[in-house]
Amino acid sequence: MTQATQDTRLLGYLWLQPGFSTMNGYTLLWACLTGIPFLVVINFIQPYILSAMLDVPMEMQGSVSARLAVLHEFIMIALTGPAGALADRIGRRRVLTSGYIIAAAGLAVYPWAESVDGLIMIRVVYAIGAAMLVSGYSVLIADYPREKSRGAFVAIGGVLNGLGILMLIALGGNLPKWLVDAGYSAVDAGRLAMLVIGIACAVAGVFVYLGFKGGDPGVHDEAKPPLLALLRKGFGAARNPRIAVAYASAFTARGDVVVIGTYVSLWGTQVGIREGLSGADALQQAMIIFAVIQSAALFTAPLIGILNDKINRVTALILGMGVAALGYLAFGLHDDPFGGAGIGVAVLLGIGQISAILAGTTLVGQEADPNITGATLGVWSFCGAIGTLIGSYFGGMLYDLWTPGAPFLLMGALNVLVMFAAIWCRIKFPGNECLQ
Repeated sequence: MTQATQDTRLLGYLWLQPGFSTMNGYTLLWACLTGIPFLVVINFIQPYILSAMLDVPMEMQGSVSARLAVLHEFIMIALTGPAGALADRIGRRRVLTSGYIIAAAGLAVYPWAESVDGLIMIRVVYAIGAAMLVSGYSVLIADYPREKSRGAFVAIGGVLNGLGILMLIALGGNLPKWLVDAGYSAVDAGRLAMLVIGIACAVAGVFVYLGFKGGDPGVHDEAKPPLLALLRKGFGAARNPRIAVAYASAFTARGDVVVIGTYVSLWGTQVGIREGLSGADALQQAMIIFAVIQSAALFTAPLIGILNDKINRVTALILGMGVAALGYLAFGLHDDPFGGAGIGVAVLLGIGQISAILAGTTLVGQEADPNITGATLGVWSFCGAIGTLIGSYFGGMLYDLWTPGAPFLLMGALNVLVMFAAIWCRIKFPGNECLQ
């Protein structure tokens, strides 16, 4: 690892652990800007593919989206834990970069499917890349910051996630319409738009590989435990009650992100089509409310990060889960979240989403044993995949059978349960010191 000074910091106030260079640190910020956003954009553009390219009936799109999400999450469940443990053996840099490249291939070829079965096959490839990307990113965001600025670093990461999502959604939401207006068919416009996004993902991965040179704590000369032994230690870390509740928070918070990306887009696109808009115009309309949600998260993340560094981090998790529950329940119960009156509800949803994510990420980073950080964060991502599976599948089924707000009501209820678990942990294990 590069011998950086003991006082390496970014932007004047983000302190890095000893041994990381400024270049390594800014590369991590680049990964924050580009990594997770490439895993959100596919769900946002998917309704356009189903409607304008494959002519899937609207009454079936919720269940089709659920099937694709379930497949994706089964792969995430199977691979995030091993990918995190693999990052402890071969290095975070290799795992993360591989995730970018594989996900880029999946994005580029996704709209070339000629049936739902074709989408399923391509989604398998994409999900493998997603599992590696999530695991590598999660471990690095826990590795780099010093404890005194962990909350602020995670918050800046959240801000950059939000910026990246907004930029990609703006590109993905507008590019098909621009291409259709330029004379391309709906099918060609979708394919070209996703090709552009796939190339951008691959280029981002190359920058990540180059920038993390000399800054990979998963690469050492000493012998490493076997992969399965590391994975067992990751699950065993839940004997720490704070890590256990952080794992539970990942179950809901990671699921929240995918539910928003999938069902805000689907709901908004269907509303637009019913109002007589084309598929491209309806997707553009759905982009507006999604942008409001992400903008609310973007602007409040720094304040939440400062708060997470100032108060007990389990207390921060209680607050985050409470706000998230309120936001999801309000959005799901709203009659017309895409009308003018729905803007305030969307803002609340965005604040709740980012509060839950940042609180859980900060807590698990604080409590993780440095010797098994990769395995611990891999299991944390595994729990997130379980939550996403449940939210996506049951949310999609309820979307078709009950109401479009059902996925949000489901995630709101799950956030309430985790909030109560965090309250129990805070009462039973008071104090700020790490429980390792």
